[in-house]
Amino acid sequence: MQRIPVTRDGRRGSEVLLIDSADVVKIEMYRDRDYLIHTKTQQFYLDTSFDSLEEWLFEDGFRMLDSTNIVNMNHVKEYDSRKGVVYLGDRDSKETKTASAARIQKEHIEKVLQMLQISNDAVPEGQSDFDPVAYISSLVSENEHSQFLRSYATIQAVAAKKKAEEKILHMAYHDSLTDLPNRLLFQKKLGQQFEKVKESGKLLAVIFIDLDRFKIVNDTLGHYVGDELLKYVAAKLKAYIGPEDMVCRFSGDEFILLLSDFVHIDEVKNFAKGLSDLFNEPFLYLEQELYIAASTGISIYPYDGQDADTLIKNADTAMYRAKEKGGNTFQMYFREMNHRSLEQLNLENQLRKALDKNEITLFYQPLVDLQTGSITGMEALVRWKHPQGMISPADFIPLAEETGLILPIGNWVLRESCIQNKKWQDAGYPDLTVSVNISVNQFHQPGFVKYVQQTLTETGLDPHRLCLEITENVAMKNVTYIMDTMNKLKQMGVQISIDDFGTGYSSLSYLKRFDVDTLKIDQSFIRELSGDEDNMAIVTALIAMSKQLKIKTLAEGVETQDQLNFLIEQGCDGIQGFIFSRPVPPEQFEELMRSQHHLSKVL
Repeated sequence: MQRIPVTRDGRRGSEVLLIDSADVVKIEMYRDRDYLIHTKTQQFYLDTSFDSLEEWLFEDGFRMLDSTNIVNMNHVKEYDSRKGVVYLGDRDSKETKTASAARIQKEHIEKVLQMLQISNDAVPEGQSDFDPVAYISSLVSENEHSQFLRSYATIQAVAAKKKAEEKILHMAYHDSLTDLPNRLLFQKKLGQQFEKVKESGKLLAVIFIDLDRFKIVNDTLGHYVGDELLKYVAAKLKAYIGPEDMVCRFSGDEFILLLSDFVHIDEVKNFAKGLSDLFNEPFLYLEQELYIAASTGISIYPYDGQDADTLIKNADTAMYRAKEKGGNTFQMYFREMNHRSLEQLNLENQLRKALDKNEITLFYQPLVDLQTGSITGMEALVRWKHPQGMISPADFIPLAEETGLILPIGNWVLRESCIQNKKWQDAGYPDLTVSVNISVNQFHQPGFVKYVQQTLTETGLDPHRLCLEITENVAMKNVTYIMDTMNKLKQMGVQISIDDFGTGYSSLSYLKRFDVDTLKIDQSFIRELSGDEDNMAIVTALIAMSKQLKIKTLAEGVETQDQLNFLIEQGCDGIQGFIFSRPVPPEQFEELMRSQHHLSKVL
């Protein structure tokens, strides 16, 4: 409570008294910057400046009603809007003091309107000629016990509190990066939609979207670029959906859509097909073009689930099936997927323990020089000796990549291959080069070059006796980073091979700039050589191009005499395939070296 300094006669040097601001009903200006202080029964003269007074009284409910009156709103008992008079006590009492309210400041009106809006009692709809002063006055006139106005401070405090509550509520239900609804709001909206579609007989679709290869963007260009890409995708999706639909950011690079108000599943399929068209144009960042693709899974209410959790889980399951198909596509959910998902989950749990249980092992397939017919190297191929039988790499490598297990497995393969090759060298066998497949996640892991260097140092293997194979699709993504990494590896003496060449969409201009040693022709071209003139032309062109670029060629999957003869005629440098040897365990590969297995035996 403020204490106000006053005198009884207003003269300089008179005794100064202190009165409580709560006892003051009105402050009245009678001369320029001279004020009378009124209580209910007395009056005094202010003993300080108006500026100071305003600071003192700001929190105590004092407001200027006109140019000569500052009124304590806590003492307002009634307001006569017709006369423009405020009564500071009982209207019928002769002692009650009054104040003119003919002039009310615009700022005051705005503050009061804020208060009314906060109270959900805002301007009535459809009243374009609404008079705020009259409206405020009528509110007070209707209730003789109500105060005329509230303190500005009260209004501001309530407004700030309301704004804070709204912000907290928004944060609870929205993603901070994209400002899209989050999974909590999505589930809430989905629950509300159930009742509506039950009455209308229409369908709902939950569409689960996961960006393909988003981790590569984060790992190579940084999280800032990844965040900008996510905001770009969010804006695209938000613009694509209808007014009754919803898109939310589920987590990471996952988005989920709620599609409502449709009657046939084909409508959902057409919607999903259009998703791929959203990202035909690349996302640009500092002249870097990033092309986006996504895997999409769809579940339908009521067929694929009766509650939010089930629908979301089934859409997620369908999305993973789309990933298994290579991504950049959509997949409708069907019940058999759950059984497969359970199998995949069990397989993942077992794969996590496979390294510790020594179930992961390596087989080696010889690489043969076509000019000498001798073994010049071998490709290390990972195998999983599961207790229930050997599991194909085609089944567990994609799972390892998806779960991140490819990093520990891939690093183990690299180290084990170097150890084994060094053992054979120390045992007196010919110096051979071991080729190791490097996954995209492995190649982009931080410190990969350093890990290769450390592995070679610790195992003692000559760097020239290690060849790292990367697929064509890996090599053509983020070319600047790939070239820099390749150059560092080449400086160490490590050889580089491009695997599965011809199956992607590579640029020959980039291939010219890559300092690679070997180009491996994919087995899909070799398999169809016999009688297929197109494949024969492709293989011939690849071999001729490689010779011009001074890159060796090695054909994969050679199985027949006709295939071998054709490759020899075209001048291919080397082969690997069943015609010479299948992938074999280390002890059998050692026997091939011991017997000096030669291509002449095949011919």
